Amino acid sequence: MLASAAGLLCLAPLFAVIALAIRLDSPGPVFFRQVRVGLRGREFRIFKFRTMSAVQPKGSAELTVAGDAHITRVGAVLRRYKIDELPQLIDVLRGTMSLVGPRPEVPRYVAQYPAEWRERVLSVRPGITDYASVHYRDENTLLAQAADPEREYIEVILPSKLRYALHYVDNLTLADDLKVLGLTLRTVFVPAASKPRRLFGMNNSKLWAWLDRTMPVMRPHRRARVALVDGALVLLCWHITYLFRLGFERYAPGRPWYDDYVSFGVVAVYLACLGLAGVPRGLWRHFGFDDLRRITLASLSAGLISAVVVLMAQLVGVARAVLVLHPLFCIVALSIVRMASRMLWEYVRLRVNGQSGEAKRAIVLGAGEAARRLIAGIHLRDGWTVVAMLDDDPAKRGTRISGVPVIGPLADLALPHIAQEATHVIVAMPGVAAEQRAQIVALARQVGLQVLTVPSQHELQPEG
Repeated sequence: MLASAAGLLCLAPLFAVIALAIRLDSPGPVFFRQVRVGLRGREFRIFKFRTMSAVQPKGSAELTVAGDAHITRVGAVLRRYKIDELPQLIDVLRGTMSLVGPRPEVPRYVAQYPAEWRERVLSVRPGITDYASVHYRDENTLLAQAADPEREYIEVILPSKLRYALHYVDNLTLADDLKVLGLTLRTVFVPAASKPRRLFGMNNSKLWAWLDRTMPVMRPHRRARVALVDGALVLLCWHITYLFRLGFERYAPGRPWYDDYVSFGVVAVYLACLGLAGVPRGLWRHFGFDDLRRITLASLSAGLISAVVVLMAQLVGVARAVLVLHPLFCIVALSIVRMASRMLWEYVRLRVNGQSGEAKRAIVLGAGEAARRLIAGIHLRDGWTVVAMLDDDPAKRGTRISGVPVIGPLADLALPHIAQEATHVIVAMPGVAAEQRAQIVALARQVGLQVLTVPSQHELQPEG
């Protein structure tokens, strides 16, 4: 809720521009409201920027495919960069959604959930983004390629989304939430960067072992170090608030000559309030809601005290908007630094202890129904990433199945640049003859990767 409030405040000018563009492009409301199912099955109306014409035929499908004639020109741009989802920050502020969580579905599709899954998926607040949103970023394109988009969604995409949702529900961590947010930003702004990288590009076990030994020594539980970091953040937020209020051109002339003295006084007030609230005593690697509550209480108190002192001293040169907004910026900055520290700590512990396992990057041979169901079941789950598919059918080249590209024929597996990023080869061609499949498996083994096969129906039959 704190992040959504800050986001709405910062994005208000952008929202105004988008609203004007929507109204000029086509008649109708700025926002699109639709009933979705949220926490514990309670229905709510979600906020989105309208991307389609306001008047549509009755009985229109609740799915939108790429190239739909009802998508407006402005709507196409908003959909491409996922900007139409930004108003859901309002839903986060209202408490009906969270930043990260399973995407809320319409009641019609929630009714399709398996009974044993429905209660678990709806046990958490739905979110603006999740792993399924990242994986199915091009969902509209995938649906447009299907002969029956709704059947494709219900039988293939929806079950895959539910598996992502169940994985999220069963593995709730702050680090995972931050990872989802990072992946979402990367997918939206750098869509071509499809190959996952280790944290900061580092994949050295000695480095993680060194961090594991060093972080307990360096961890910010010593009061002087915490005060130095927090004081620097409060001071930085003071200047960022001025930039937000005045802009770069008016930043220097818009500040009074005594503003630097005021800013250092504000820092002292914040450090005193943070100390009284017990914020420096909290271990950053255990940062949680109680720490956020303390930071919020201390920042709001310090902001109020600072504003009263400035007003009583008649320091009219200090912008009133800065006095109001500065506590909000401080809450965000102080919290983000601690969350980032906790995320790094959790990641280091996972790397050192091996709890997360090694990443498994697979090339799938075959692009048929078996491969499609395989990808829906394993891609981005339990450490698996499907990097590419190979198939001898020329009609399938260049297409994407569940977001994974078909890049060439089976023989391309022998090319060095194809196999160098993979750890496994999965043969997903259960329908071919046994002799042909044996040849394909032999080809896969030649590249030196681990080979797995999807068994045929005959092989699954019990003997005798």
